[in-house]
Amino acid sequence: MNFSFFLKQNLNKIPLGINVGKYIAKLNYKYRPGLISSYEKATDDILEFNCSNENFKKNIFIRMKSLVEHAYYNIPFYREHYDSHGFNVSSLNTFEDISNIPIVTKADFKKYDIEQYSFKQPGRCLSNTGGSSGKPFYFYISPKALGHEWAHVHFIWKQLGFNQSMLKLNFAGRSNVNDIVDYDLIRHSLVVDIYADFPLISEKLQKFILDNDVHFLHGYPSALYEFACYCENDLVLLNKLRVSLKGVFLSSEFPNSRFRDKLEEVFLVPTQSFYGHTERCVMAYEIDEKCKFTVLQSYGYAEEVNKELIGTSYTNYATPLIRYNTEDSLKSSVVEDDILKVFELNEGRSGEFILDKDMKKISLTGLVFGRHHNIFNEVEHIQIYQEKPGIALILYTTKKSLAPDAAKLLFDHSNVKIEFSFQKIPAAIKTESGKVMLKVREF
Repeated sequence: MNFSFFLKQNLNKIPLGINVGKYIAKLNYKYRPGLISSYEKATDDILEFNCSNENFKKNIFIRMKSLVEHAYYNIPFYREHYDSHGFNVSSLNTFEDISNIPIVTKADFKKYDIEQYSFKQPGRCLSNTGGSSGKPFYFYISPKALGHEWAHVHFIWKQLGFNQSMLKLNFAGRSNVNDIVDYDLIRHSLVVDIYADFPLISEKLQKFILDNDVHFLHGYPSALYEFACYCENDLVLLNKLRVSLKGVFLSSEFPNSRFRDKLEEVFLVPTQSFYGHTERCVMAYEIDEKCKFTVLQSYGYAEEVNKELIGTSYTNYATPLIRYNTEDSLKSSVVEDDILKVFELNEGRSGEFILDKDMKKISLTGLVFGRHHNIFNEVEHIQIYQEKPGIALILYTTKKSLAPDAAKLLFDHSNVKIEFSFQKIPAAIKTESGKVMLKVREF
């Protein structure tokens, strides 16, 4: 395992609390073990792409050509995929030739074993995503991915005045939060157990923020919205947060306007959303207008093809994703000189809930996609149906022999006040337009 991935997974096990962590947080990321070269290189790339229009296409082409040649000569999937589509890698000679590279989808990859569409790069790390439709996909990440991503995320957050020494309060879907509110040494964040009751969260949180200012909230819009609603009636906590808060970073879900309005109204700070996904192909962020995302082409090559968002991860040589269909459709876009500059999503990944036994809303993004369930490696689709609070039925499709009792063992349902049952179904339930729903309304 690469050193940066090792630190990410193990550094928090070291018993260093926030009093030590706030000093470590001041250490520039480009000097941190495991990130030294990748973070600094990505920072330079951001400046180069933003300042140089003359070599913009050339920079994209160089990265694309390198990836394509690597994939074709080292990975069986790409060799077969390109040959079957009549694409010759030697014909890739200019930026304009990129449009001839065959697009790939999750469905294409799932016909193969992961090792057939991956390269045994030293230090690679296994990852997975459920995707917004519940379609699981496993892949490897290259060692340079962490530094590359953090450099771009920090660039985006700086638009709201962020610097790395500022403490964040994070509402995501992790199931391994110790004692309701925990300190994350790597990200210099307080991490909240979003499945806990808010009075308990408030009690634990106030012990941390008594001597430590929280400058930003970060997490799923749906979870942050629930927190804002609670804070309206917990004025002690709210007033303490308002003193130091500078903004709210929204991630993973489409930034529902109702959620954002509530957050800005309660905490009196601006919200910022950015587009990104686990596959690390596209990153874009809001500048002047909400829900219109400006593309960072230094992160990965983003395109619009037939109103769909297509992306390429520059750094991932372990599982190359070249002209990868993100399966997100675009409502509008701005293209200048054949380069995608701005896009607006047609259908956002809006937050959906189910209710636990205490009638608390549980974010499905956090429950399903915030945890890396082992079941994702065995099934094709996951959907959730709830008829009454505290009880939920997980529907799954698979070509494998996976009994409901076995499926339940592969699903991380720890620390949630919901009784889950599982049922295998022959095909995913879809809307009239053909979209696979995460939350099934009728079953």
